[in-house]
Amino acid sequence: MVAYLRFPPPAAQRDVVEHYWMVEAPGSAQVQREILIPNGRPALAVALAEPGHRHDPVSGAHWLNDASLFGIMTRPNVLTQSGPSSYAGVELKPWGVAALGVADGLVDGVVSLDSWLGPGTTYRLAEALRGQEFGADRADALAAFLEPHFRPLEIDLVDRAVRLIDESRGGLPVATLAAEVGTSYSTLHRVFSGLTGVGPKKFSEIVRFFHFVGGLLDGPSDAAATLAALHGYYDQAHAARDFKRYTGVSASSFRAVENGIAALMHERSVQDSTGSARPR
Repeated sequence: MVAYLRFPPPAAQRDVVEHYWMVEAPGSAQVQREILIPNGRPALAVALAEPGHRHDPVSGAHWLNDASLFGIMTRPNVLTQSGPSSYAGVELKPWGVAALGVADGLVDGVVSLDSWLGPGTTYRLAEALRGQEFGADRADALAAFLEPHFRPLEIDLVDRAVRLIDESRGGLPVATLAAEVGTSYSTLHRVFSGLTGVGPKKFSEIVRFFHFVGGLLDGPSDAAATLAALHGYYDQAHAARDFKRYTGVSASSFRAVENGIAALMHERSVQDSTGSARPR
């Protein structure tokens, strides 16, 4: 069984962190392949067992998934894993990469911890996390590691825009969005893209698609047309094009594969009985 836990951040990090997470899964005789769905959030992941590999099917880039900071994705990443897996990580607010002082936003990009913070960082952090129990103590250790690297940002305008986009599941027209936050669209685009690396329109598209996939995972196989309408697509063909663009495969192919990580991102997993998220 896959064990997956999420923990809210410490109070001091609530403006930059969505949640801390950890996952463990037993090994398999076959190589496991997972399609990672863009959700509009940067993330950091640290392998505590044998790391898998990530692959960008659009650019052809691939890298070891040992300890890396990832920016907002606008296209799919594929994770392949063999043997038992154990990861600890953090999902950041959309401006989290900027809060960590990485200037280019890392949109569709990745930087290893050793490249970012110096040689040996990956080894020391992984050892420290392995020394903590699977649960809140491990999440606290990762939060303590990241705390000195966060820097203050002026996020009010972008924070309000992101909340509205999330509440509408990406369905709010950009002109309405700008009016709701009380500014011009040009100003909103400049500030939003400056902090996140993507504009509000692109961010809305990512959020809309993320929720579309969540419905597809939960719904019957003939629900695609209904979901397309519910999530603001012009028609089923429009939804299908976006699906192929964001995942690299058709919706039917996606459903035919065990996409456990995609399901975890939509909170469809059964948490490990050894622990649960505690309040902070």
